[in-house]
Amino acid sequence: MIKNLVFDLGGVIVPLNRVACIRAFNEVVGYKDFGDVLRSYRQVGYFEKFETGRITAPQFRDIIRSRAVMTAPDGSPRVVTDEQIDYSLNCFLCGIPQDRIDALLRFKKDYRMLLLSNTNPIGMGYCRKLFRARGYDVKEIFERLYLSYQMRVAKPDSAIFRKMIDDSGIVPEETLYIDDSPANVEAGRAAGLHSLLFSPKEDLYGKISEYLEREQR
Repeated sequence: MIKNLVFDLGGVIVPLNRVACIRAFNEVVGYKDFGDVLRSYRQVGYFEKFETGRITAPQFRDIIRSRAVMTAPDGSPRVVTDEQIDYSLNCFLCGIPQDRIDALLRFKKDYRMLLLSNTNPIGMGYCRKLFRARGYDVKEIFERLYLSYQMRVAKPDSAIFRKMIDDSGIVPEETLYIDDSPANVEAGRAAGLHSLLFSPKEDLYGKISEYLEREQR
């Protein structure tokens, strides 16, 4: 019987917009190649280091500045602020639909709720604001947060699943893991978790409920 639900964040709870993020870095920051490191699932290069806690937010921003064109279109010097970089990065995150919040609250009544996310301190700070905009602190919904930049490892690495299982005390066979990345779902399955691939256009409550009903038969 399933007793625990483990959710991915971006792509499952928070819709993502890679195009808007890349456009913002180009237009606001003057950095046209951010798409080289921004992937839909696991990031690469210095961004992957940021999401696994190997560089700090100030170091990440300095790398962005070093790659930005520091002359504005009118020929004047461009000053790239922390706020502009953070704004551009957070354009990747589209807000939390009310139906996703409603689904989480319904599941919370009957299951232990955990969050397992590849993220970074800038993006996670913004996600906390998105939850508050819907009237909830993220920790009101999830018992524990497992964040790649704090754990210093990212999905689909098997180590992040082992650390979550060991720390939370969940039984893998009693746990359903939901993610929008096929590679992450396979990694969850390899760790012994029931694993469900979610498409951002699907109904979160309906998709999970259907799976749970099948498991209970």
